Amino acid sequence: MLYRRGHLRISRQLPAVTGFLLAAAGLLGSLAADDMYAKVSCLTLAVFGADMTLPPSWAFCIDIGRSHAGTVSGTMNMAGNIGSFVTSLAFPYLLIWTGSPSPFFVVGATLNGGAALLWIAARPDRPIAVSRTAG
Repeated sequence: MLYRRGHLRISRQLPAVTGFLLAAAGLLGSLAADDMYAKVSCLTLAVFGADMTLPPSWAFCIDIGRSHAGTVSGTMNMAGNIGSFVTSLAFPYLLIWTGSPSPFFVVGATLNGGAALLWIAARPDRPIAVSRTAG
């Protein structure tokens, strides 16, 4: 609806920022919850929030990539895969170093908060500049 009314930037930012904030809140809430059902509810909120960020992220790749959207999307996908690899290594190390799974959730919430801030600065109305090289 926002996009159709000509609000490109907010149509990308609002669901992404909201999603990252929900993900952060869900992760932190799961640490504060005492009851198993409350923990599961908080983690469900975190996953829902994280999933809210997917459509605007892919749309943003098209917005800034234009005719090079495939390259931008592929780069984003590769960065996500590297992040998944690092995350799978980070959890056991944080657990060993701290003796608790809590720091992993705090780090995750902090990264989600940082992502929300970055999305506030995002400009889907400014496509990336592509330099042409002779070759």
